[in-house]
Amino acid sequence: MSKHAAVAGASREYMRPRPADLPSVVEGQVAELCRDLAIEARRVQTLQGQADDLRKTIRQWIVQCEDSNGDIS
Repeated sequence: MSKHAAVAGASREYMRPRPADLPSVVEGQVAELCRDLAIEARRVQTLQGQADDLRKTIRQWIVQCEDSNGDIS
């Protein structure tokens, strides 16, 4: 794509919508936000699961250290 085409495409993308088009533009933006939020919610669930696994591993490690060395404190 030429630089001119990229600039022309960008300017079309940010053109102010006509009042009659506003409901569909807003609806599209809301739909995009909902998709983004769903993706982020799944990512948060994944991270929470990984954090739970890490906590479990650390607890097991502590118990193993205590069993082999006595109290670690």
